[in-house]
Amino acid sequence: MLKPILWPVLVPFALFAVGLGAIMPILVLGALSLGSTQAFAAAIVGIMGAVSLMATVPAGILIDRLGDFRAMFVATCAAIIVLGSIVAAFIWDSPYSLLVYTVALMVFGPVSDVWSLARQAVVAEVMPPADLAKAMTALGGTQRVGNLVGPMIGAGLMLVFPIWSVFVFSGLTAVAAIAIMTLPIAQIPGFDDHPHRPEAAPTSCADDDDPSPTDVPNPAEAADPTAANDPAHGDVAPPRRGKKDRRPPLDVRWRSVILTGVTIIALAAARAAQPVVVQLWGVEIGLHKSSISLIIAFGAGLELIVMFLGAYIKDHLGRVATLVACLSIFGTGFVIMVAKPDLAGMVIAAAVMAFGNGLGAGVNMTIGADLSPAVGRPRFLGIWAIFNNGGKLGGPTLLSIIITVTTLRFGVLFPGLLAFLGAVWILIWARQVGLPGRRRRLDPPRTD
Repeated sequence: MLKPILWPVLVPFALFAVGLGAIMPILVLGALSLGSTQAFAAAIVGIMGAVSLMATVPAGILIDRLGDFRAMFVATCAAIIVLGSIVAAFIWDSPYSLLVYTVALMVFGPVSDVWSLARQAVVAEVMPPADLAKAMTALGGTQRVGNLVGPMIGAGLMLVFPIWSVFVFSGLTAVAAIAIMTLPIAQIPGFDDHPHRPEAAPTSCADDDDPSPTDVPNPAEAADPTAANDPAHGDVAPPRRGKKDRRPPLDVRWRSVILTGVTIIALAAARAAQPVVVQLWGVEIGLHKSSISLIIAFGAGLELIVMFLGAYIKDHLGRVATLVACLSIFGTGFVIMVAKPDLAGMVIAAAVMAFGNGLGAGVNMTIGADLSPAVGRPRFLGIWAIFNNGGKLGGPTLLSIIITVTTLRFGVLFPGLLAFLGAVWILIWARQVGLPGRRRRLDPPRTD
């Protein structure tokens, strides 16, 4: 079922995710160790989110031009260079080390976006509709493996080596990912990674009755109708390059994209605010830092188990049902946290949130693939990522504002409220967005 993407996508990204998971918890600590103030160290993470948000559409265009696997390869090489720069900033300590560190992290955000969008595009193009939800769930699961394994390895390294050793480890995982991608076993038979070739666009994500992407007229034929039948031009005229190259417009139901995107923003914002809330509330009720870390690890492990149930729900009950279940259960966890402010309450809340979040593993990527066109998919996924990245940036930002003007208790409840609102929103517009249900591809939106 997942064999076509196991070695080309899942294994390399699992390595990449482990390396990413190792460095994410120490970004602020790294800045502080280079002489940053607490305010600037916290701002670095926020700036990374803003840069990542601005880079989503250009990242999609870049993938569309390079091709999916070429873009993944280039992004991995760039990640190695960026991580090497960070290590150099630590080893050759100077007044400019913090500047180098900051700039490198600003570059790392877009690099990570390219990797994420490219692997999502490959899965959407390769997997048949019946297995798409399971494949996207597995893809989301690799990120959760990274979130669980990466911090554990990073913590072990820092017990013995300096903090920059974690960035070295992350770079080594990127090298290993490149090595696997170049192996013969990682090649997908029949997959054409040539950029911007409508005739090579896959049909796995389209209905059999829909017009084929190959029906898109060739620019050369549009200019000269006899060109296609002229032997001098060959059987298929290649697409023109340079200034005359005009990419086909995206055939997308934008109303469905925007309506569904609102719920994705709510989900992403609640997810981004969750680790901040857990840490702040844990300190508020007097838990030790190690206890808080174990609770977070417990939740990450539970998500890995529940995500398989989430894949089943996506296929058999539909995307809307998955979103509603994910958001409702996830939001309930924040309420439990406030209602029972002790260790037992934290553990129960973490379990409930992990169960809800695990049900939604890969749901954002699955819906993005559902709504994406066969031609220009990477460009569309770059636009689709704006909703997720916008939520990731807005969630912690709004949380900090709410805590500042009210109390921490209201701040803890805020992500739960967002989750509930997202569930209600998608229920209201479910018939209009026409997302798949019970192994069906995109249904046309209801007009009645």
